[in-house]
Amino acid sequence: MAEVQYYQNDPRWKDIKIGTDQYMTIGMVGCLLTSMTMVMNHFGANETPLTLNQKMIGSGGYNGAWIKSASVPGQFPALGVKRQRYVECKNPIPAPMADIDMGLAAGSLVVVQVDREEDRAFEEEDGHWVVLTKKVGDDYQMWDPWQKQGAPETLVGRYGFGNKRPEEIIQKVIWHGTGDLPKAEDKPAVPAAPAAPAAPAQPAPGDDKPMAVKPTTEITLRRQPVIDPGNVIKRVPGTAVLTVLDLPSQARPKIGKQGQWLRVRESGGSEGYVAAWLVQETAVPAAPAAPAPDTHRTTDQPAAKLMVKTTGDSVSFRSAPRVGDDTFIAYLAKGTSLQVIEEGNPTNKIGVQGQWLQVQLGDGRQGYVAAWFVARA
Repeated sequence: MAEVQYYQNDPRWKDIKIGTDQYMTIGMVGCLLTSMTMVMNHFGANETPLTLNQKMIGSGGYNGAWIKSASVPGQFPALGVKRQRYVECKNPIPAPMADIDMGLAAGSLVVVQVDREEDRAFEEEDGHWVVLTKKVGDDYQMWDPWQKQGAPETLVGRYGFGNKRPEEIIQKVIWHGTGDLPKAEDKPAVPAAPAAPAAPAQPAPGDDKPMAVKPTTEITLRRQPVIDPGNVIKRVPGTAVLTVLDLPSQARPKIGKQGQWLRVRESGGSEGYVAAWLVQETAVPAAPAAPAPDTHRTTDQPAAKLMVKTTGDSVSFRSAPRVGDDTFIAYLAKGTSLQVIEEGNPTNKIGVQGQWLQVQLGDGRQGYVAAWFVARA
């Protein structure tokens, strides 16, 4: 039969909700769904990502937005296809290339999760599923569910970035075919993966006191809760402590769950989203002590202009003293000088978590900045 390439970002279904999730769409995270559609069609089915999505929802084949790929072949019993094997290839374990080659040669299709970021530090949120169909020299022909004009159609050509081999690109492998999967005789033994650390005890839901999280590995801070290479703000080290901007009672149930995102602020002032399944709750850092009020000025002296400067990169300048998409005006560079224009005794707010200062930029624009990201100039 003629093979039909399908794409998760096809306008016909990219905005359709995926699985039982209320936010994610096929266009956002439908790479495995789309890959499984092409695999099943290769063995005789007649599905699209839209119809397979509906079929798997009806059969309980999702955990939220994440398709249970092992249960997909069971929806097509007449085809005789099955999931033959599943392997995770986490560093330092390389992908079992000999077994992949044997499977392809025997007529299986191999669905692999690839590292689609150029750096060598793989994190789960950077993963993307594609279908390997044929070995071509030292590379592999593939069906990629993400349509990108002019992108190479081979594994190394698209995801090697000029310095990665197939065994470094591939992070997980699933073989699909009929019969038993042949195994390469020279396959090295795969050591058992270490047990996952126990999740830390969480405060009771509904506790809306300030909340912080820390990454379990180096992660990516993104502009929107979507995995996209063009959506990256910066990399965040595993030692970072991130302030959660969502209500804690809403944020806590998301921690550790695949497909969930948290809106956070990192210590440099940058705000964005991180993958909730790659963080754990930690203690909120103690707020710095407020500076002592200025008692040297007598009441008959004119008030001097109070000047502050930003202490982090990308500090948000806002139209109102609250965090929200509707209040954002601009990011301010570290060391930006600001004149405090509010009444009262704003000096006591400087450096204090949860406080805001009304300020004016050098160009005359007025707005608000988080007081814990400024110091006296």
